[in-house]
Amino acid sequence: MMFGQGVELADNGYFITEENVGMLKQAKEANTILFDYRIPLTGTCGTAAAAAEGGGLQMMNGLPLSVYAPETVGCVVVDGQGRCAAATSTGGLMNKMTGRIGDSPIIGSGTYACEVCAVSCTGEGEAIIRGTLARDVAAVMEYKGLPLQEAVDYVIKERLDDGGKAGLIAVSSTGDVTYGFNCNGMFRGYATEDGFMHVGIWD
Repeated sequence: MMFGQGVELADNGYFITEENVGMLKQAKEANTILFDYRIPLTGTCGTAAAAAEGGGLQMMNGLPLSVYAPETVGCVVVDGQGRCAAATSTGGLMNKMTGRIGDSPIIGSGTYACEVCAVSCTGEGEAIIRGTLARDVAAVMEYKGLPLQEAVDYVIKERLDDGGKAGLIAVSSTGDVTYGFNCNGMFRGYATEDGFMHVGIWD
């Protein structure tokens, strides 16, 4: 069956792999969720002690960097007329509760754009939802008069409750570009109209 612009429509079974079925089974047996389903569940993986056994590996959030395959993809842009846009996609959680909706599709939580800025978030969805993280960056810019970086810093510090971990990227209508996170690292990159490009993981 062909769909759209000549792209073949795949049956849902195409997306079910032996590896994913195995990981789901392990997660169910452990009665837990996985933030990144590519992190192995053998032994004590997921703890700082287990990660340290790797011997001098670069670490992020208590795990060796090599186990990460970033799942959230976010983008924020501003055009020459100051119009902002944001988009966020997520890999979600394996073995999540039935009916659980993450922050990415909730406008104002994981994604938001308005006249002053655009924001895309990543991290613990429930904490991001409770803090309406993306919208709050715009709100403190609008109502407190803070510039973008100060607004991002304020929201990351003040709006994540119960030790929630998250990060975000943001751009203002005047072309300022920034990010913020309260965990060990966040994969990110940006480019400006004058050709400057930057990529990073650590603070």
